Amino acid sequence: MQRSSIYVLNIVAIFVFIATFSMLSLTGCGPALSNPKQVREFERAGPIEAGVSDSNETRNYVGPYRVVPGDILEFQMPAVLRIISSDLADWLRPGYGSKDVESYLARVSQSGTVTLPIVSRLYVDEMTLAEIERLVIDAYYPKYVVNPPMVVCEVKKYQGENERVFTVIGLVNDSGAFPYPSDVQYNLAEALAFAGGLDMVADPHYLKIYRQDTSGKVVNATFKINNKSLTELYGIDIKPGDVIYVGHTLNTRLNKFVSDVFHITVGADARYSR
Repeated sequence: MQRSSIYVLNIVAIFVFIATFSMLSLTGCGPALSNPKQVREFERAGPIEAGVSDSNETRNYVGPYRVVPGDILEFQMPAVLRIISSDLADWLRPGYGSKDVESYLARVSQSGTVTLPIVSRLYVDEMTLAEIERLVIDAYYPKYVVNPPMVVCEVKKYQGENERVFTVIGLVNDSGAFPYPSDVQYNLAEALAFAGGLDMVADPHYLKIYRQDTSGKVVNATFKINNKSLTELYGIDIKPGDVIYVGHTLNTRLNKFVSDVFHITVGADARYSR
């Protein structure tokens, strides 16, 4: 009696499979792909560069970069500027401070200041790098040195780097948000690899990428994914802030349904055949 019930379940599953397949043939199984004009608009969009949050709004800069709290600055300064500081005893040791120019790292505090040898705190929030260099030179000369020192300031690490991510959700094996370092450029194939690849049971053939442009408008583009389009995935650049959605279609839902049904019936057959 139990075997008869199992066979009935198998027949029902096959019937549902045939009915669903017929429906797919009539209605189609995937979204419309983005036309060339939509793809061009999508590629031109974004990303919005991260600034620093000030209460409820985000500051975005146009033109030369202006430092924000959390940035790490690297100063190339003459070693003599350290010798005249309170570290004099260490600098008098053999082999210590023998270079003419050395690097000095300083993080911009939440109050917008950096701390440098002997001159102590300098307010640098929202200043350009050129303005900071001028500020540092004026802080040392002529009060502490007889000649204007050479000072070069660079951003060693941007505070906004911690906020640079891209997100992959939907029919992938390990969805989530992934870091996007400032010194790399990821393409779509690499982004999907970060998410553990596609869900092979569902076997999706379409995905959509959402992106925000500098005006705040959200644009998107739909791409086809299969063996033939695999090389095209390497040519689609992913930008910080992108959201990649590998969504369901009627076809993927059917694949998941069939997988679940046959997994259940095969399991039942195995139990009752003992």
